[in-house]
Amino acid sequence: MNVLPLLLIMLCCLSPAFAAPAITLLNAPLHTPAVTQVNVPLLPAAPALRLITVEEPPASFAGASGQPDGYVVAVVRALQQLLHDQSPIELMPEGRAMLTAQQNPNVLLFSFSRTAERESQYHWILPVLRKRWQVVTRSDGPAIHGLETLRRLGAVGVVRGDVREAYLIQQGLTNLVAVTSHQQNLQMLQSGRVQAIVADSVELAYEQKRQSNAGVSLRIAFTLRMSDVYLMIPKGADAGQVQRWQQAAQSLQDSGRLQVLADQWQERIEQELQQPLQRDGSLLVF
Repeated sequence: MNVLPLLLIMLCCLSPAFAAPAITLLNAPLHTPAVTQVNVPLLPAAPALRLITVEEPPASFAGASGQPDGYVVAVVRALQQLLHDQSPIELMPEGRAMLTAQQNPNVLLFSFSRTAERESQYHWILPVLRKRWQVVTRSDGPAIHGLETLRRLGAVGVVRGDVREAYLIQQGLTNLVAVTSHQQNLQMLQSGRVQAIVADSVELAYEQKRQSNAGVSLRIAFTLRMSDVYLMIPKGADAGQVQRWQQAAQSLQDSGRLQVLADQWQERIEQELQQPLQRDGSLLVF
């Protein structure tokens, strides 16, 4: 009997030198993916934008439950659904909203007028409204026909940080009284502390409904100008987030969803105010 083959078989089974390669081959596939995964650089997630708006019914306001409500709030929430974004919507005075955006540009602001002065400072994401800048007086107050008579009044009420305040300052008016909200502005006019305020007729009608002395008769003296109102993001914000919100805004328009929201809110506003609301395409005119 030839014992040589038998001895070779026994050596293969007992010797560590022969067994090691088999173990190495079995373990290699298990370790390889882990090594590869560690070597892939992980990019940080883009910071979510803060969503900041101001109290300007019916575009945006605190509803009965204290939660943000309004036409433009509904538009922003529709965009959030497309983006799977769950950031809370914050209400704050206009001056503080603008200051917050200056200190941290990762903010979506709404709804703010697009002006030449602001043009290069923001990404203009989506137009949502057209706003009239109207001079409002008490019906028993002085007749006002233009800027010259406006500048001769004792006091004109404006909202601090509002684009209409900035415009009147540019026109050289020095009789402006600035407050933090449109509600306070209306109260000053009704009480006679100022002789005129700058607002728009739709917002004014909503504010009058919320006032206890809404019986004071008011009139629109004249319209200073009009502006388109947008969702906007400051320049300097995360570029990826800007692109995401721009794409979502385009999708909202292309799908017809923006038009549906405008239809729904036009009907709601007309029912609540019992007056017709002007419209230009998907832009509600306030």
